[in-house]
Amino acid sequence: MSKRHGFSEEAVRHMETAVIQGHGSMAAFDHPEFGGPGQWMRGGLLMLSDAFNHELKARVDALCNTLSGQVRLAPGMAWGTATQNSWWPAELGEPTATGQQNDLHYAYFADTQRLAVRRGDEVSVYDTGDHRIQGVSQQHTDGHSAACFTSQHGPVDLASLPRVASESRSNVSDEDLSTPTAAAASHDVFDAIERLGELLQRGLLTEKEFADKKQALLARI
Repeated sequence: MSKRHGFSEEAVRHMETAVIQGHGSMAAFDHPEFGGPGQWMRGGLLMLSDAFNHELKARVDALCNTLSGQVRLAPGMAWGTATQNSWWPAELGEPTATGQQNDLHYAYFADTQRLAVRRGDEVSVYDTGDHRIQGVSQQHTDGHSAACFTSQHGPVDLASLPRVASESRSNVSDEDLSTPTAAAASHDVFDAIERLGELLQRGLLTEKEFADKKQALLARI
C-alpha cells in the first residue's frame, strides 16, 4: 500500500490508525507527508492544510478509501459488508461510496475504477478512469434530466464516462434500498455536516465552501 500510494510505511500506519478510530468512515490525522493536520470523510470531504495541492489530495483520498474498505470489511463490522439485496453487480464487491439523487442511485468502486448507476430497473456500469467520484446532482435542461457527478477534477457528466455494462434488474424492489448500509451512509452524512458546521464556526471554512460541501453530502442521501 505504501508503494501503491507513494507514502512511507510509517505514514500509512498513521493513517490506518486514524481510519480505524473513525470506524472506516472518517479520519482526523496529522502527519508531515499529508501536509500536516487534516480531515477525511468517506464520500467526498477531504481537508488538507495544503488546500491547493490537488495531486496530494488525490493520493491521500485514494489511501483513505483503500484503508476504509479494509476496515469496513473487517470482522465485527457487519454494516460495511455487502448484502444479498445490493443492487449493483456482485462482482464489483463493496463500494467505496454510495448515494442517491431523486430516482438515481449510484455506487462508486475506487479500486476497480467503476461507477454503478441505477435508474428504475436499469443498472449501468461506467469506467471512471482517474476520476474519484465524490457526489452526484441532476441538472434539468429543456425538460431532460442529466446526471452530473463531482470528482477531484470538478463536475463530471455521466454521459462522458465510457459505459462498460448494462442490465435490467426488474427483481430489485425499492425495499432493497432500505438496507443497514444505506442507513449507515445517511448517518455518516449528517455527522459530516455537523463537523462541517464546527469547522465553519472555527473559521476554517468559508460560507461558500460550507454550502458547497453540504450540498455534495446531502446529494448522497
